[in-house]
Amino acid sequence: MEPMNFSILDEFKELMGDDGEAEVRELINLYLEDSPCQLTSIKTAMAAGDWEVLGRAAHSFKSSCGNIGAVVLQELCLELEQRAAAQNLDDGEGLVSQVDAAFVDVKQALNAYLNGQGL
Repeated sequence: MEPMNFSILDEFKELMGDDGEAEVRELINLYLEDSPCQLTSIKTAMAAGDWEVLGRAAHSFKSSCGNIGAVVLQELCLELEQRAAAQNLDDGEGLVSQVDAAFVDVKQALNAYLNGQGL
């Protein structure tokens, strides 16, 4: 499965009319700027075994991923959120590693999109 569903960004661009391209660029840049902080929150909560904070951090990142079209990453965050709610993180470190790796793929895809392969 592709890391991104670019139709979400394309629809947003169309909705914004003449400013669409600039708005999409800003949205992507904000996502790329904020995501490392969200990943740090997830990792810190995981290391501390803080289920509540982990669930909130995963939920927040899941929402950001959904807004940008990062569908694979969104699904991984959903799984992490659900596991935190159930207080069952068997191989939680492995799941967090998957989230981390998926973000690398999303970041590459978004940078390619910004550099003319989509905008």
